[in-house]
Amino acid sequence: MKRTAVSAEDQALFLEAVRGAQPLATRDRVAVPPSPPSPVRVAVLPPEVKLAVEGDGTRYSARAPGVSLAQVAELRTGKVHLEATLDLHGISVDEGVAKLRAFLVESRDLGRRRVRVIHGRGLHSEAGAPLREAVVSDLLGAASGLVRAFATACASDGGEGATIIFVRGQK
Repeated sequence: MKRTAVSAEDQALFLEAVRGAQPLATRDRVAVPPSPPSPVRVAVLPPEVKLAVEGDGTRYSARAPGVSLAQVAELRTGKVHLEATLDLHGISVDEGVAKLRAFLVESRDLGRRRVRVIHGRGLHSEAGAPLREAVVSDLLGAASGLVRAFATACASDGGEGATIIFVRGQK
């Protein structure tokens, strides 16, 4: 920005007008309060954990280091008390994965240890079971830090249409 030159006459008028002016003793500014936190909570996922995977194309299980085969067998046989269930029937894969992550974070925060996710067997899908595959993929990938172990549910808990998850506790 280019400054305009001030004439000697204007400068003399200005100095005459401000003669005797004193700086303020204190600042008269109002402190601006910090902005409130966002009402939308973002689920922060812990770092991924390598899970050991076992199974065939329809029945599967996975466990984190330190989880015994006996604990995985309990998940698979239905001998565990389920503390919460998430039903993902009829929703898209992207929405299902987002709900799964939010459910796992909430379960961890509330101290739930064993939960069930119902994703369906894919009988009404043209391409197999995309939601089931997305759930398993997310449990092995981005959400693995929230999981100690998971397995296909027993028949009474939903069979191939559900997954039982052993949720990692808070540290």
